Amino acid sequence: MCGVAGIYGYANHAPPVDRAELLRISDAMPRRGPDGSGLWTSPGGRAGLAHRRLAIIDLSDAAAQPMASADGALQISFNGEIYNHRELRRELEAKGIRFRTNSDTEVLLHLYADRGQAMLQALRGMFAFALWDEREQRLFLARDPFGIKPLYYSDDGRTVRCASQVKALLAGGAVDCTGDPAGRAGFALWGFVPEPFTLYRAVQALPAGCSMTVDAGGPGAPEKFFDLAAEFREAERRAPVLDHAAALGRLPSVLQESVSCHMLADVPVGVFLSAGIDSAVIATLAARAMGSELRCVTLGFDEYRGGPGDETVAAGRTAARLGVRHEVDWIGKEAFYEEVVDVLDAMDQPSIDGINTYFVSRAAARQGLKVALSGLGADELFLGYPSFRDVPRMTRMFGPAVRLPGGIGRAIRAIAAPVLGSFTSPKYAGLLEYGGSHEGAYLLRRSLYMPWELPGLMGDDEARAGLERLQTLPSLRAMREGVRDASLAVSNLELAWYMRGQLLRDADWAGMAHSLEVRVPFVDLEVLRASAPLVAAGAIRAKRDFASLPQLGLPRELVERPKTGFQVPVGKWLDAMAPVRGHRRGLQGWARRVDRHFTKRRSILNLMTDAYGAHGGIALYGRDFLAAQCNDPATERVVAIVRNAPNPPTGLPGKLRFDTSGTGGKVRFAVAVLRTLLSREKFDLVVCGHIHLLPLAAPFAAFLGAPLVLVVYGVDAWKPTPGPVANALARKVDAVDAVSHVTLGRFREWSGVAPERFSVLPNAIHLDRYGMGPKDTSLVERYGLQGRKVVMTLARYASNERYKGVDEVLAVLPRVLREAPEVVYLVVGDGTDRPRLESVCQSLGLASRVVFTGMIPEAEKAGHFRLADAFVMPSRGEGFGFVFLEAMACGIPVVGGRNDGSADALGGGAFGRLVDPANPEELEAAILDALRSPKRVPEGMEVFSFENFERKCRRLMARTALLCG
Repeated sequence: MCGVAGIYGYANHAPPVDRAELLRISDAMPRRGPDGSGLWTSPGGRAGLAHRRLAIIDLSDAAAQPMASADGALQISFNGEIYNHRELRRELEAKGIRFRTNSDTEVLLHLYADRGQAMLQALRGMFAFALWDEREQRLFLARDPFGIKPLYYSDDGRTVRCASQVKALLAGGAVDCTGDPAGRAGFALWGFVPEPFTLYRAVQALPAGCSMTVDAGGPGAPEKFFDLAAEFREAERRAPVLDHAAALGRLPSVLQESVSCHMLADVPVGVFLSAGIDSAVIATLAARAMGSELRCVTLGFDEYRGGPGDETVAAGRTAARLGVRHEVDWIGKEAFYEEVVDVLDAMDQPSIDGINTYFVSRAAARQGLKVALSGLGADELFLGYPSFRDVPRMTRMFGPAVRLPGGIGRAIRAIAAPVLGSFTSPKYAGLLEYGGSHEGAYLLRRSLYMPWELPGLMGDDEARAGLERLQTLPSLRAMREGVRDASLAVSNLELAWYMRGQLLRDADWAGMAHSLEVRVPFVDLEVLRASAPLVAAGAIRAKRDFASLPQLGLPRELVERPKTGFQVPVGKWLDAMAPVRGHRRGLQGWARRVDRHFTKRRSILNLMTDAYGAHGGIALYGRDFLAAQCNDPATERVVAIVRNAPNPPTGLPGKLRFDTSGTGGKVRFAVAVLRTLLSREKFDLVVCGHIHLLPLAAPFAAFLGAPLVLVVYGVDAWKPTPGPVANALARKVDAVDAVSHVTLGRFREWSGVAPERFSVLPNAIHLDRYGMGPKDTSLVERYGLQGRKVVMTLARYASNERYKGVDEVLAVLPRVLREAPEVVYLVVGDGTDRPRLESVCQSLGLASRVVFTGMIPEAEKAGHFRLADAFVMPSRGEGFGFVFLEAMACGIPVVGGRNDGSADALGGGAFGRLVDPANPEELEAAILDALRSPKRVPEGMEVFSFENFERKCRRLMARTALLCG
């Protein structure tokens, strides 16, 4: 499984391939191909292919892609696996064709050269590829019969672009991002975006079982090489003459052969094992092929442990019966909260499902697997869903309603839906309107929302336009064209609609999120052709008829166990954070959040103490926090109201409106906030930058119905504030951003805020502004430091902030001087406590060895750090200690206190020395050790880079908006 990308400028006026754009498309899919990447452009520059490689078959460099034919006339970028590639290779070798690799990719190249487009009829597997034919000057695209592997394309009238992911095409920067109401309406109807639509008008999916040729005339219409309805019609034709017993007896061997084919790999292969029949069949057949070395992975949820939804017990019994290795991965709501943004970022298009596959894929990848077999597809083939019972029943019951005068069913629905929707599903109101046909009944059974509900979700115009483009009922009707048998008709719809649009797509993105290839042995042409006639003949009326076949060897208790499948308690997890307002059916609440994540750009209001126009660590944190919000593509605008801005703010980001009208006192700040509230501006998030501002921020957020994020930076949040209102409000915020783990722990001790509401977002260091360098001779002369070793502290020295540790350094300085008489202590900064500190120096006889610089310009800060041979600040009350990052970025050895946020800044001791400030001997030894150490920037400091800060900030904003909005 890999990532495909391609560009072809087919029109005469098309520009040559932009290699940088092609690289951006490819680089947007790193998890699809962690094992390698490649890029190729044609001699004339009209075409280009790129590839991300997940090496499964032939791990050698010779199998890298894009791959060229021996004569260079053909180039291919291929995603998937061809399970019969060895047989095809032998056929081609018999014609005298010689191979350079053992890969299935090279087989595709030779097969195309030998058979052209007809090659597709010979392939057994899952695939999506882009193949460039230099002689014919054309691009050939193809996708497997069931649509297991995705392929998307965009045509702007002169250039065609294709890729394995929609997001990758957009990342190239040349594809129009205008939304498509059909994509959004389709997601609202089904919980997935039905093909060929996407969320964007300019991007379409190549239909499953189709190929497309792009030549100088542009892209041709997709051409079918596989027709699922035709397969079912053929099954109906064969059913009357079928020897039921013989056909049933042959089915297990067909399945065994499919499983064996799907295990073809040069890397470890495992099985997703649940408590159900489908995965047990796959595991049983895989164990026959592989033996005790087979690894099975089961997902367990803390919420279901020991209850009827617990999959692990039955899965464990199956694994024990087969004698295979079995791993169980337990997750709870904390893991979901932690990774929910990653889950949605991994989704290429919105989906209400796939979370189970995401986490079980994560578990498999952690076990070292690169391939896992799934039981997906069995329910669709062997009548495992309630739809096989409910759809025919509805059509029988409401079929006569089709003959009623036009509009009666619609009128009854319009009257009944509002009443029914207040206490049960409004779908019941649509039984007369929709229930009389297979496609209408299927819509009732499978849809997330019904068409008449969409205007309330999207607005009248967008809903109308989306439904018009979707043509839902005609599309469903066309999919099962000519299939008369009721069970096969439903099977056709489940395979071509739900499985293809939801399950297969989810398996692709969720597996690829962990660079894991998910294979589906039930989704195989030979299995379909063996099973469909048995369904048409009535030999299989339910999945138990298939599962009871003695050749499969499944125990009776498993066959008769009620269907569960991989369940995920998403609703419980979401309600634990913030219940969705209003009545919601099933996963509708989750769907609303997913839709918002994909389609809505956020407006954020920040109430802050310091940011632009101010100095100090909190101001710097505020500036970075606002810049990160503004740089987020998901953010539309950012407003910040600040209390302090002693200097004119400069360098404001483009999206930011920076309101300084609230500076100059509490009343002015309150007035500025009230003015914004009365303006009736809408905000999706409210950020409170200091705990003392909560009495203003919390009512504002409540009035807007927006989630509230509290930033806790330093000692002000370590214990309850003097204001009881702020303390009470702090316990009810939707999310907390703590600058360090120490601050987080101290705040949690008294606030009791649940751990899932916390994020730790440390200060960022802009490394480009610092760096190692020689001591500035002008500064050396200014302070008389010639020939001296310099111990330095940089801080604000306020009488209420004596926790910085300067007193402790002064106390041990005489002993340090005995060991290192050349030392001078440089105290950089100013504040109300400076006179007292100078007096302490006098009393200790250190006046000649301590230099107080006073305030220094920001532009001179890096130069002052470079004066130091050791930076020492053994503090007891730092929220984080940003100055440590600045010192380390200049290569200065550092000493900090281990009992406050300094421990985070020093990486728990990985980047510097942590001491107990109350232990003079320990502090003295650390200072002397730092003075003897060479200057260097510690490895791993990129964890504090602004880029990393920005990523974490985006996650915090997205997670809060998603879970609490």
